[in-house]
Amino acid sequence: MNNTALRAGAQSANNTHMVFANEEHEKFYFEKLGQARYQDCYHKALIYILGISEDTRNHFSQIYDIKSGYIKTECLHQGWQTSGSVRVVRLDFYGRWRNTAIHGMKCCH
Repeated sequence: MNNTALRAGAQSANNTHMVFANEEHEKFYFEKLGQARYQDCYHKALIYILGISEDTRNHFSQIYDIKSGYIKTECLHQGWQTSGSVRVVRLDFYGRWRNTAIHGMKCCH
């Protein structure tokens, strides 16, 4: 059995390889990135992380408002959430807050 998480997926513009958990993850990433208002490292990381789990892929619009750029924190209390999906949402929320408060969102080069 091949471990799809170990296969090198797409090659980015700066010649680095991206590794996707499966084909659905890869498809989700490029579809949602195309809809994102910015193509910066924050949005790339957010979409990549939310795309790993089938639960977060299926409920992306309940987690993140792609037009406003805000995480919908009320999603943490919805019935579809699992312990893993809650952790993913919290990870993103914490990462965004930390980058804004400490680094002024200077994550991109």
